[in-house]
Amino acid sequence: MADNLITQVSEDSYNLPASHYDDSKSNIDYNSKIHLNIRGTEFTITRDELMSLPESILLCLFPNGVFLDSEGQVITNLTEDDIVHVNFEPSCFKYIMDVFGEAQRDLLDMPILSPQESVTSGRAPQENVLQNKPAIIVLREDLDYYVIPPNAGLDADQIRQLKVGVAETLLKNKLIFSGLGYDPSLPSALQKVGPAEQHLFDMLCSSGFNPKGLWGSRSLEPSKCVILSLLLVRLNNGSPSPPESPSLDPVKSNASQLSRSRSRSRIANLANSASRAASRSLSKARKQDTTHTKLLLFWRKPARKCWWSNQTAEVQLDGALFNSTEKSMTVKVHIRRVWTLELSVIGVQ
Repeated sequence: MADNLITQVSEDSYNLPASHYDDSKSNIDYNSKIHLNIRGTEFTITRDELMSLPESILLCLFPNGVFLDSEGQVITNLTEDDIVHVNFEPSCFKYIMDVFGEAQRDLLDMPILSPQESVTSGRAPQENVLQNKPAIIVLREDLDYYVIPPNAGLDADQIRQLKVGVAETLLKNKLIFSGLGYDPSLPSALQKVGPAEQHLFDMLCSSGFNPKGLWGSRSLEPSKCVILSLLLVRLNNGSPSPPESPSLDPVKSNASQLSRSRSRSRIANLANSASRAASRSLSKARKQDTTHTKLLLFWRKPARKCWWSNQTAEVQLDGALFNSTEKSMTVKVHIRRVWTLELSVIGVQ
């Protein structure tokens, strides 16, 4: 039995030989270049740029957690001469690097908060991070769709055309929140959004999302009934502007005398007006702080939401393939959406 009853480990076990210490990470050159081949498109980035990407994006790029060469073999010792092959949408990767590159440049222009300012700000250290560093909200949607053939006896080519036609219809709808049931053309009272979805909608919109916004990248995965969508939004962490105080400058009056009670009444009204304005500003600031506190739950901890829905889609037909005079066909589609939400803070490893 170990001598220490609390840890159940003897003190001698901590005296490990020096050979057990692995200092390989201390020798990593984060400025070394990594050459990527993303579906035939070449990219070159630094190791630091790659490691600064959030987990939800890295899992898309490297689902197995390893670097692969052109033959699918694992690259055990990556050098600048190696080319890493990645099965990902090139335009989406360019969109990712553009947004994160801009945030990195903005970080260099941001003032550094002194320890005294950090203490007097009245916020927790995690909340100060969102005020001092650029933050990006990562929202990813993996959409799987399943086409229900309207008629029995369709061959593989006919079903393939139906799937391609449904994909084209789904790709045309680039509205972010349509998957939650939100219709921007309807007033708030007529929206068919559930309570949980409404809470998510409100949190994202108060953080910088546009209720009528579009996906930053949306593409169909090759040879799959899967549509990958991604949106990167800079966190709206600006402090609310202070309310305009009512003017208290003396005003000339033609009256010879003013009663003391009326004077007090005017001052009381001005003070009451200033108090209400300050209260509204404070309420707005507290609401923003609450939203930031909620978003911190997704920092380095991606959260996922999955749900099913169904709809119909109008598909244009190839008359020669279907041996029909009909130009279109209505098919039922079952859709499975998976949303992944994560907060990424630039400059914090």
